Amino acid sequence: MKIFSKRVGKLAPVVAIFAALILAACTPGQPITSLCHATGDPTNPYEAISIDANNLGEHASHPNDLWPVPASGCPTSAITITGGKITICHATSSETNPYNEITIDRNGLNGHGDHEDDIIPAPEGGCPTS
Repeated sequence: MKIFSKRVGKLAPVVAIFAALILAACTPGQPITSLCHATGDPTNPYEAISIDANNLGEHASHPNDLWPVPASGCPTSAITITGGKITICHATSSETNPYNEITIDRNGLNGHGDHEDDIIPAPEGGCPTS
């Protein structure tokens, strides 16, 4: 029984440090994501900001905010998100068909926002063909 007590005694500080690190990582108020906040200004339609858990609900109700920030940065022209959907040009890596125009849920940018060759949003004239 003494051996078990000694092992538990040595393990307890390690467990305490590990628990503290986990709790620190989950502390409310820490930045959780970056988004493109719609400003309503036609010359600067989006501002890249970081939000924390306390502001997530506020921005979720903004219909033209985008998250996460696309790899190419926030759009330089205003876009309208209709019914929570946005049309993008998804890069295919094909020389003959370089983009697929797809309409995704705004939250789908979580999967496409870091694709460097995707075009977000799709241009008014459609996706490039070369």
